[in-house]
Amino acid sequence: MSSIDQEKANTMLGKIILAGITYLDANDNALEQKQFAGKVLRINDEEGVVLASLIDDEEFFLPPHLDHYKVAEPGDYTLRSVDLTVTDPDYLCTWDVHLAQGNDDSDAT
Repeated sequence: MSSIDQEKANTMLGKIILAGITYLDANDNALEQKQFAGKVLRINDEEGVVLASLIDDEEFFLPPHLDHYKVAEPGDYTLRSVDLTVTDPDYLCTWDVHLAQGNDDSDAT
């Protein structure tokens, strides 16, 4: 059984998504922030939301929780981490990635 809302997935195909990802250590301290902009190639249970980067066409993968993707207000959005401005993207999303204890290298000497 698919957990993807196929109707919403179909409306998202070919659209532009801006994504912000914050990587957190086990104590919820921000380690790194990344921003991505891409065009939706496909959406499925196995891969999630698959985007082609607007910068280099590389594929990247986002979670398939479609309710988390919000319709973007019209305007210019600047992704500072990649020095890119996108005009009138279709969707915005942000994700927090929590690293498990011992996987964040914060205790490294």
